[in-house]
Amino acid sequence: MKAGWGRALNAACATAVIMASGAAFPTFGQENSKIELRFGHFAPATTAHGQVDQWFADEVARRSKGQVTIRIYWAGAIGKPNELLNLVSRGAVDIAAVPASYFPAQLPLLAAPSALPLALPSPEKAQKIVYDLWESTPAMQEEAKKANVWPLLFHTLNTYHLLCSKPVRTLADLKDKKIRSQGEYIPKMLVAVGAVPVNVLPGEFYESLQRGSVDCMVLPWDLMVAFKLQEVAKFGSTINLGALISNPQWYNLKKWEQLPASVRDLLVQVAKEGRAVDLAKAQESERNALSVMKSAGVEMISFQDQAKFEALMPDFIGEWVAAMQKIGKGSEAEAMAKRWKALR
Repeated sequence: MKAGWGRALNAACATAVIMASGAAFPTFGQENSKIELRFGHFAPATTAHGQVDQWFADEVARRSKGQVTIRIYWAGAIGKPNELLNLVSRGAVDIAAVPASYFPAQLPLLAAPSALPLALPSPEKAQKIVYDLWESTPAMQEEAKKANVWPLLFHTLNTYHLLCSKPVRTLADLKDKKIRSQGEYIPKMLVAVGAVPVNVLPGEFYESLQRGSVDCMVLPWDLMVAFKLQEVAKFGSTINLGALISNPQWYNLKKWEQLPASVRDLLVQVAKEGRAVDLAKAQESERNALSVMKSAGVEMISFQDQAKFEALMPDFIGEWVAAMQKIGKGSEAEAMAKRWKALR
């Protein structure tokens, strides 16, 4: 463990404990049977949020004196990303980590913070907004219950940029570029500037960039390094595409409700502390990633047309509200959008 990450983690934990208002940790005695929770993860353990989930598992085991353990299956080892929601919903795994934006039909409200470009200006704002929306929107909670899942510890992502096989300095450089995409709204962002969206799943990132199936990857710097993309593309662009929520830990709802109250309390407590840990790790990971990319010979190209780029963008929150109106969730989405924009 690097010293910088250790100091950041210690500071984050201290802050989180203070913010917890002195809440007591649950105690575990011999009356508790040992519990192992199986956790299917869509991302590698090397990602920032992967490391935070490992910290979470370690803390739960330590505080429960080994009575509650979490076994994590990384990088789709127990199921492909697009299978994980179904796996946790039907109880094949107890916990899953996968973005809600991969499942817009099942989770149309919950997917928004994971899907809308330029709607979350920073990781700090993203975290504040997603927890506020979750806690203040009963319709989001009902949506989770309908899918038989319950979320804890939403992970934020750092600001998105581009890593490309050729320099991207201006809007003109984006025209006809094949750029990795996902979901419904990132393709609209790319089409608005004349780029070509290409859907690529995480397991295909490296090869797609190496073979030229895509010209650019849209990710935060730290995720680019986690997938070793600096080995196959040498031009970073400082274009700012905003932050996103990656994913929460999705718990099978039936399993969650069957856990002893002391175990649920422990998981909730560690998840609350994990918010500060998540931000600290994201910041540390971004600094480390920029250093790794520089050492790998990646040239950082200053994007000159940020204001022009943003002027071409649709109102993504407004478009999302319109889409929700078509499926009968307009009033819920309008309330969320009003609160969302006020918090930005």
